[in-house]
Amino acid sequence: MPEVVEEVIKQKGLLRRGVEAAAILIERKDNQDTLTFPASSEEPVERWYGTEVLSHEKSAVRLDRAKSGAMPLLFNHNVDDPIGVISDARVENNRLMVDAKLFATDRAQEVKTMIDGGLRNVSLAYRINVIEENTKTEVYTMTDWEPYEVSIVSVPADPTVGIGRCEKEYDVRMIRASKPDSSPPAAVVPPQAARAPISQPPAPSAQTKEQVMTDEENAAAVAAEAANTRKIGAVEAEKERRQAIANLCKSNRIDARVEARWIEEGMPLTKIASEILDVMEERGRQHPVSASAVGMSVKEAKGYSIFRAIRAMKFGGNNPKFIEEASFEIECSRTVAKQLGRELTSNILVPGEVLTRPLGAEAASRAMATQPGSKGGYLVNVENMGFIDILRNRSVALAMGARNLSGLVGNVTFARQTGKGTVTWQGGDGTSVTATDQALGQLSMTPKTAIAITDVSEQLLRQSTPSAEQFVMADLAADIAIDGVDAVVIKGTGGAQPIGIENTSGITSGQDAASATYAKILAFVSTAGGANAIRGNPGWVTTTAGAARLMQVQRFTSTDTPLWTGNMLDGELVGFKAMSSEQLTAAHLIFGSWNEVIIGDWGVLELAMDNGGTRFNQAQVGIRAMWMVDVLIRYPQAFICSSNLS
Repeated sequence: MPEVVEEVIKQKGLLRRGVEAAAILIERKDNQDTLTFPASSEEPVERWYGTEVLSHEKSAVRLDRAKSGAMPLLFNHNVDDPIGVISDARVENNRLMVDAKLFATDRAQEVKTMIDGGLRNVSLAYRINVIEENTKTEVYTMTDWEPYEVSIVSVPADPTVGIGRCEKEYDVRMIRASKPDSSPPAAVVPPQAARAPISQPPAPSAQTKEQVMTDEENAAAVAAEAANTRKIGAVEAEKERRQAIANLCKSNRIDARVEARWIEEGMPLTKIASEILDVMEERGRQHPVSASAVGMSVKEAKGYSIFRAIRAMKFGGNNPKFIEEASFEIECSRTVAKQLGRELTSNILVPGEVLTRPLGAEAASRAMATQPGSKGGYLVNVENMGFIDILRNRSVALAMGARNLSGLVGNVTFARQTGKGTVTWQGGDGTSVTATDQALGQLSMTPKTAIAITDVSEQLLRQSTPSAEQFVMADLAADIAIDGVDAVVIKGTGGAQPIGIENTSGITSGQDAASATYAKILAFVSTAGGANAIRGNPGWVTTTAGAARLMQVQRFTSTDTPLWTGNMLDGELVGFKAMSSEQLTAAHLIFGSWNEVIIGDWGVLELAMDNGGTRFNQAQVGIRAMWMVDVLIRYPQAFICSSNLS
């Protein structure tokens, strides 16, 4: 029997789907116009999380709201533009059929005239309550859902919009059924292609997946930058804007309907680049290890043993028994290597599903308990934390608002604004006006390898238990997060490691904080503001000693008005969030907009052995973990740094 896994997920806002060219029957009853038409069907729709199908079994559709007269008929989903009310609803032939009464208003009659003239597009907004996922086909069937409103629309509904349109969040039951694999452990099937968010076509090859802009596709952005200097005409600028949008959507696998909306709404390229980054972040949240996932079931991921893999590397040369015991782990590693185009020597690549499985509350709690500079380490729901969760939650940069993109493949480039459009005042009627568009450039990310080593005794390795493995994995994740990722975000020097905030070209460094005063601290903020660089999630980071110093400085003499308010770990400094961490060098202070920091990881954990002479003499095995990461500062002007806080 398939193994059934059930969980509760959070959903924000209503979803939408449309029926194009719907057969709308118009009748006149009791001096009132009545419309009868299909509002939805079981037509599959590509969502950001996969393929969605609305079940039209009678038990799946909640019709109480529609039958009670509480469901409005709108125009273009505008709640301020009601044209009628749904008087009845029913399921017929795998479709939701509705009857609607038009209001006796001029607006309703105007829309009726449009319908008489051929307008036949219908869109439904609905809320889901229960989702059942087929783990083999990656189809999500809504087995309990409720229609909320129906609209006559001028443009067919975009199924990718609606999420997050309202602030209300509600619980949705997610049910997954997976059939255990009865084949031998070695027969691990390669993964299916990762689901494409935001209603995308099938994913491209690994060499181009997750690229934001290739060199060829950057041509339009380069043209836009040239336009910034040669004052092109408005029509030509609009052509180049549209071409740049098309290229960005193509390289990021954004649905054509989203592309059309961006073009028609006149959305600037800078806004589109930001929205694409949101898409990338959401992909990383939903599929943090897509590059290394091999299609494991929950049961298979739970049974995977890193100790068996290490024993095979350590002792397999002299004892084939250890190779045989680790046949499943070895085959998984080969599958990951094949997907990534990697060569395996004496190393093991851990499948993505293993990196997201829960490690156990005790192991996760211990790993989280020494969060640098925060309240003991985000200990909420630690029983559900896996390797990836600990990496994400232990980072001071992420706690301040840095953005994490996971599951990347190959080198990645991101669009950013390099020039702004100009405003020209028209001298009078008939005067020719030239216009320029925003110019985009590129920032690139390439994987850099962070290494953490932990020692395990040979005896423990031979007599491994699940809890021992959990502790080892949790410790490795914690070490990579603190000594690897988080440290380089702040002070990475480049070369073999990423370039961090303090060493990024273009930041304001050397800001004076000696003998700190209210005016000197405010100067950090005004400097960033003067560069129009105060964006989302602005805040401060310093050491605990620095926080202590700022807690003693009064804004106004002879008053209790400290610069740093709240506690020494997490407080507030001149109105902005402040956090202390020993990741910073003594006397250093950073103010910046932390969501301009992009932390990219490639979602692949590589394990190898470190057989040093000392470890050999002590009967220990050094387990070396390697994690590929890069850091990108989108707008260096958003960060102001000082090294002389006192």
